[in-house]
Amino acid sequence: MNKLIIPLLMLTAVTVTANDMIVKHIPVTPTSKMVLFNGRDLAGWTKVINKEEGCCPDKTWSVKDNVISCTGQPFGYLMTQKSYADYKLHVEYRWSAKSEQQNSGIFIHKTGPDDFFLPKAIETQLKEGNAGDFVLLSKATLNGVENNKNKLIEKTGKSSEKPFGEWNSVDIIVKGDTIKSSINGVLQNTGKDIYTNAGNICLQSEGGPIEFRNITIEPLD
Repeated sequence: MNKLIIPLLMLTAVTVTANDMIVKHIPVTPTSKMVLFNGRDLAGWTKVINKEEGCCPDKTWSVKDNVISCTGQPFGYLMTQKSYADYKLHVEYRWSAKSEQQNSGIFIHKTGPDDFFLPKAIETQLKEGNAGDFVLLSKATLNGVENNKNKLIEKTGKSSEKPFGEWNSVDIIVKGDTIKSSINGVLQNTGKDIYTNAGNICLQSEGGPIEFRNITIEPLD
């Protein structure tokens, strides 16, 4: 049977048959520096949160003065609507209020169905005191390590986080099946043999009130 391939905004291909339609998202490989957060609103992002009574995505995630604010409740994540491969990601964050659980993270290569808490992805941990750890979520694999559910790969150095309330920078380099994560300019973790070479980028809501700004992506050297 003949199939029709329709390019959609250069990012999606639609395969049409007599009985079904399959949408395949083509990952973006940046050729110049791009801003993922415009400072005004969450255009280009999707809010995914746990469906708890009285919850509202717009209460969990908001924008003011060029900053994304996240209450940390309920659990979930803010996800780019595009998939990316081979890039340098820069994100700045700070804790905006003290809580019992100062926890959040940045996911790369998020694939598969949305799960309000732990989608399949590689997380660079932002948990206070542990920023730079890798967490392999929902059976994601790295370094050839078997993973039946979620697995922690600890950072290699001492904490390079700044004091509470100050802005921290996270730089993540993804090249093919490798990843490097730095916190405030200090390389904290590396990995290879990632289970996939592309996916969405996510900012996590996991208990602690947190703010994000200056989110950019650029090509590799």
